[in-house]
Amino acid sequence: MMDKEDKKEFIIEASRELFARFGLKKTTMDEIAKKCGMSKATLYYYFKSKEDIFRAVIDKEFNIFRGKME
Repeated sequence: MMDKEDKKEFIIEASRELFARFGLKKTTMDEIAKKCGMSKATLYYYFKSKEDIFRAVIDKEFNIFRGKME
């Protein structure tokens, strides 16, 4: 079973794929929940909004980029 941080990371990674494919505006919390195999209520337990998930995706991508630049 995944702990809280593992589950957040799983959501971020699944969301990254959806945002890359459909963009922020067209990606819905329903689609994210479905891709993650969880309810929207569970998704909202980990993130306040779709925008919060998007920020987490951007932060992760930025950290990866920064790591490659060092």
